[in-house]
Amino acid sequence: MGKLTISKEVAARVRKALMDMVGNERGGLFPLHLDTVRKASGFEFDAGDEDAYASLLESICGARDDSQPVEQYNGTLGVTTAFVAAHQSAVGQLQWNNNLAALYTNPGNVSGIRWCTGTLISNDLFLSAGHCFDQTGGGWVRPVDNTTGATISNAEIATNMHVNFNYQVDPSGVLRTEQSYPILSLVEYRLGGLDFSIVQLGGNPGATWGVTQVATTDAASGNMLCIIGHPAGWPKRIEAGPCLNVSGTTITYDDIDTLGGNSGSGVLRALDGRIVGVHTNGGCGPSSPGAGSNSGVRITSIIAQSPTLQAITAPTLKFTDDPVTLKFTDDHTLKFRDDIITLKFRDDNITLKFTDDGGTGTLKAVDDVKTPALDKGFSDHKLPGSDGMPWSGRPGDYTQGGATPFVLSTPHHSMAWAAPATQAESPSATAEVVAQYEQTLLQMEAAILQYLDALTQLDTEYRQTLNEYETLKQRRQA
Repeated sequence: MGKLTISKEVAARVRKALMDMVGNERGGLFPLHLDTVRKASGFEFDAGDEDAYASLLESICGARDDSQPVEQYNGTLGVTTAFVAAHQSAVGQLQWNNNLAALYTNPGNVSGIRWCTGTLISNDLFLSAGHCFDQTGGGWVRPVDNTTGATISNAEIATNMHVNFNYQVDPSGVLRTEQSYPILSLVEYRLGGLDFSIVQLGGNPGATWGVTQVATTDAASGNMLCIIGHPAGWPKRIEAGPCLNVSGTTITYDDIDTLGGNSGSGVLRALDGRIVGVHTNGGCGPSSPGAGSNSGVRITSIIAQSPTLQAITAPTLKFTDDPVTLKFTDDHTLKFRDDIITLKFRDDNITLKFTDDGGTGTLKAVDDVKTPALDKGFSDHKLPGSDGMPWSGRPGDYTQGGATPFVLSTPHHSMAWAAPATQAESPSATAEVVAQYEQTLLQMEAAILQYLDALTQLDTEYRQTLNEYETLKQRRQA
């Protein structure tokens, strides 16, 4: 691809056209389309031409635009090439469908326009900026409803768009083949007055392009941040720089270059690759850093308003055989559905219930955690036909202060420790007692095996829970 030589006069004319499009909101709000750039400049160029991009878009935060194509990134902006490679594929570009004229008498001027950026946060959910689905803004005219004569709704705007993945140049600068997925619905839009949105995509794109995790904690001042997106509707690019501040509902950064089209980009924390904000606004100038900054909505503010993100970010503890899932709030307080939960173990031998005792989560075992196999068929621990006296007459008599075995620690259990039959007892009584002993021993053997299974499972679940706890603790400390 040959280099383009652009005169200062042409470059100035193009920059003026670009600034007329985005006004004072460079790096945020509504995107620029390559056709706009072409018309303003009066010449043609390829989307992957770096010289054209640099000449036309010039400075953002400071003297020049430092962003680089994701697959040509050289590792000099503050994050590693491995970091960018690991996180760029889940970033997609919102684009208007090109069939608006077939659907609307007045389709506006947005048909086919490359619009905003966003990030996959699940296999079919895409996080972006709220203003990407606004009915006005940026000088663009959206379609008008054929019946009402009013601009179509935010939800209808969304379903008239799709999301492109892989719209980027390869290491040699050749444009790759993008893949597009339809928007099925606008799931959340500007909840709590915040500039964010979540749409549902068809085709399960996360299975192909991956998912980016959402942070539950804010970035700190000085943390290295990364924004991957589509500035000016251009093929995917990466920029990075430190977090300036987090305050109110806003996260700011004054050394990360962005343009219209970057709106909706996830602001990634280099420490863990998680989304700590959604980019929405420009504000940098030639004297940045230090004078003016770009900004987005901080992630904790979004989570506080978004049921979708609350569900996605809630940690879970999963038990074997899917008996239950426990969910935690942000402060790791254990909460249960309807304040009562039942933990069931294999074969339902032991059932543990959490009672609703004011939220303390007291662990109460059903029926003293007795196993049915250990419940005896007699009314007490006396031999049939005996004189009703306590156990006696055998070594280690448990009435003499010795330790009581587990099976006798509660009433209504086996009579396996009953004294032997006396000489006066009839042979039939002795045979009956022997049969009862044999039956009880078999029951106890089965119970032991059941308890061993339950303990083995409980040990496994304990270790899994401990590992998840340690991970949560490390994340909070980070």
